Amino acid sequence: KLLFMVKSKETPAQSIKRLEKELADEKLKNTVLNTMIDISDSQYGTQIRKKFSPKPSDASNKKKA
Repeated sequence: KLLFMVKSKETPAQSIKRLEKELADEKLKNTVLNTMIDISDSQYGTQIRKKFSPKPSDASNKKKA
């Protein structure tokens, strides 16, 4: 991103502080979205989160030569 190039003059401490804030913001966003999904599932009977049992693909079962 261009943002990275603009922020390149940050000190390590400033970078850490900015990244900690970005992480906290993303965690909050994740919590909000998960809560919205839970509410939708309970009130409207949706199944937004699908439960998949991962099956290994044929390609992953083959040994590389």
